[in-house]
Amino acid sequence: MEARDVRALVRRDWARLSEDKARFWAARKRTMSPAEALELGDALRRHALLLKPDWPDPTERAAELAVHRRIAEALRACRAIGSR
Repeated sequence: MEARDVRALVRRDWARLSEDKARFWAARKRTMSPAEALELGDALRRHALLLKPDWPDPTERAAELAVHRRIAEALRACRAIGSR
């Protein structure tokens, strides 16, 4: 890699790239089939395992379970309000 390549990388408009990425994925998610969404999620899971083979560790698993419990509780509360 040349010094000019490093300078070009550092000078990129990272905010614009982030915005472009967000727009791309928002549009992609609107047209994605459920099967494609599951495939994409599994690809992300496999990539995470390549980077961190012990993922999720017990602490991360417990934190994730806590989030799922809060979501389930919130959904039950919404259902209770909607049935009034």
